[in-house]
Amino acid sequence: MRVLLNSDSAGGGRAAVNQAAYDEVNSSGVTVKWAWPGVLRHQKSIVVDGTKAAVMTCNLDASYCATLRDSVVITDSHATASGITATFDADFNNTSSPPTRGVVPVGSELIWSPGAQAGLVNLIGAARPGSTLYTENEQLDSTPVEQALVADAAKGVTVDMVMTYSSSYVNGFDTLVAGGIHVHLYYSQTPLYIQAKALSVNGKTVYVGSINYVTSSTNDDRNIGIITTHAAVVRGTTTTMASDFAGATPYNPSSSDSGSLSTTTTAASRTPAPTSSG
Repeated sequence: MRVLLNSDSAGGGRAAVNQAAYDEVNSSGVTVKWAWPGVLRHQKSIVVDGTKAAVMTCNLDASYCATLRDSVVITDSHATASGITATFDADFNNTSSPPTRGVVPVGSELIWSPGAQAGLVNLIGAARPGSTLYTENEQLDSTPVEQALVADAAKGVTVDMVMTYSSSYVNGFDTLVAGGIHVHLYYSQTPLYIQAKALSVNGKTVYVGSINYVTSSTNDDRNIGIITTHAAVVRGTTTTMASDFAGATPYNPSSSDSGSLSTTTTAASRTPAPTSSG
């Protein structure tokens, strides 16, 4: 068993979150290393026996399982498992320099950061007029992603986005709404926090992974995702996003400071997500 943990100050880093985990697994005989600290090691994945893999939006923190919307794709695709393993090996064996380009074997459907921006923009651009594009994400500051979503709306795609409100992303919300995007948000008093990063295009293809819609996440940090046409994954991901969208409050730019607004779901207290949970 080998474990690679984030050591960048963002997303927890050593002392804030991961030191206790490092000490515990290290004392149990597990080979564990700190990743290169120059970028956020935001990848969330597990490979077992080189044959099965989990590609996740969630951190391995049980305290948030009841309150955060996250997604996990579990697959027995050998190509996917081998691509994750090869990339992990490169990262695990080189903890003193930036991550290299992730390995994408034929048939793996993997998408990696650094370098994910073009793949996500192309997927968004593949939406057909008359279709509905669903997406949910935790963070938003990527101009190319915003432009691609607005371009979809301009060509007749219904674009439904759901996030959790943060004042940090008001400019992005305003840009999207002005461009014809339907933005629905969850606020601080609601029982659901959107941490998932997912995208459904044409009802036939979905992206699920750890890549947020921010430039650092697409272009710099180590992230992983999967773009798949697997019918069960598409159906489950799309249905969940549609439900999340229906349960959130339509964003109104004129009341962008209304962080205490309730949604159409039942309001309840929840444990706040870490501001850099990713």
